[in-house]
Amino acid sequence: MLHRGIAAGLAVVGLCLGPAVLASTALAQEQPSAQVFQTWRTTTLGTYKSVDAYRRALDSARIRIGDAADEILGRPVFPYTRTKTVVELAVLSAAELGVESDESSLADVYERARRAGLELCPPEVGPQLRLDYRNQPLGEALDIAMEPVATYSGDPTILTLANWGTGLVLIGRDGRSESKVNRISRFVFALPTNGRLEAMREPQIVPTSSEQTNQAPKGGL
Repeated sequence: MLHRGIAAGLAVVGLCLGPAVLASTALAQEQPSAQVFQTWRTTTLGTYKSVDAYRRALDSARIRIGDAADEILGRPVFPYTRTKTVVELAVLSAAELGVESDESSLADVYERARRAGLELCPPEVGPQLRLDYRNQPLGEALDIAMEPVATYSGDPTILTLANWGTGLVLIGRDGRSESKVNRISRFVFALPTNGRLEAMREPQIVPTSSEQTNQAPKGGL
């Protein structure tokens, strides 16, 4: 009788826990694992030390920069690293991150990527990858998954690499957390680096050449 009572009790517990276990298993299966992500390509940061250097390189490559993108590249809080650092990148659509509705929010896409083990890119990935990715297919647009940088008017902005048939461009897009994202929109994420990229997201202010001129001591020795 005692054994029958224990068995009956365990059956009841199983019935109670069953839906929760199944739900948590389904949720785990819905989110991709970072270990299965393939490296799409790598990019090396630190080749160009300032916004002026990037602007010259982009101009030399005949790559156009949109007004918003050009603005945030020159913001004091846009970090440029002085040390060459290789970043491994992956490209995923919002749908591949589990978004099922036609539209989601940027915050939702970022959160799904974080739970999957992906990282946001250092902002410098935007201009450097634009210089590297010269064979971008016609009609493709890739959003850089990054912390937004505010323009002078205060609009949070992230970077987008696009090829719309009139040449390669680096432009800005709405970086507000609530901004709408289509499920077919594709983002560039950084593969896990055990926190190595965290410091690169902090502002590392590198003066432009004009700022260096203005800051130079007056008078001679």
